Amino acid sequence: MGNKVNYALVGLFVIVLGAAWLGISLWLALGDFRTDYTTYHVYMNESVSGLYIDAPVKYRGVEIGEVRSIDLNPVNPEQVQLTLRIKSSVPIREDTVAVLAVKGLTGIAFVDLMGGSKSAPLLKPPNGRKFPVIRSGPSFFARLDTSGTELVANVNKLANRLGELLDAEDRRKIRGILDDTEKITSALARQDTELGEAVINAATLFEQTAAASGQLQPVLLQLRNTAQAFEIMAERITVASDGISRYVQNTGSGVQQFSQQTLPEIGELVGEFRRLADTLQAIGQKLEEDPRVLLYGRELALPGPGE
Repeated sequence: MGNKVNYALVGLFVIVLGAAWLGISLWLALGDFRTDYTTYHVYMNESVSGLYIDAPVKYRGVEIGEVRSIDLNPVNPEQVQLTLRIKSSVPIREDTVAVLAVKGLTGIAFVDLMGGSKSAPLLKPPNGRKFPVIRSGPSFFARLDTSGTELVANVNKLANRLGELLDAEDRRKIRGILDDTEKITSALARQDTELGEAVINAATLFEQTAAASGQLQPVLLQLRNTAQAFEIMAERITVASDGISRYVQNTGSGVQQFSQQTLPEIGELVGEFRRLADTLQAIGQKLEEDPRVLLYGRELALPGPGE
């Protein structure tokens, strides 16, 4: 009797464990039974290499479903037909686009949904079809491949047009221009030493001019003092001539005759002294403004039109 009870307990345990294993398997295979899913079709015009069954379907980075099957389109073998199972709570609209994306650098692909504005109506099955069809868009690699192909084609066109534009005569002219440019650069390189000597000579000339201007400072000061001395002498002579004039007016006719003959000459002498003083001041000012006059002389005025 006891053995029969033990066998019954073992059998009951096996049945419960088997049922639990079957429930877990069905839950893992079919998902949560409380979640409703809607089936959609997507037709890809490119290779879906890296995509596998049960691959995730994401919308704005959130996983909302999975890929249930990957087949060729029976109507158009150039397209790949994807069957997607998406949560019914996710609104799939007419402007939603399915794009093949790759996760990182692993090469594992998944389906990424984009678009879906609030104003667009919900996607419904077309006439004669069982499931709604989500529009597909080119993936990043497909766009990159297209752009690269177009770039290569444009480069080839440009090369062909350049080949047509530059015939043998044009190429000869371009080669001549390059040869002339090389000759000019070679000539400039040979003149490098002469240019260096010219720069050194110019620097030496500037140094000599600066030294000469420094030595001219005492001369200019002396000229200025001399001009002031002449001016003071002229003023004193003027004062003396005025005194003599007053004396003559107060004395006799002999002195008046002397003043009439001598004083004009003294006045002319005073004028000469003043002009000499002005000339010395002008010379000093000119040398102070441009000391190079002593080395190069005064610059000649350029001739006017018609001269």
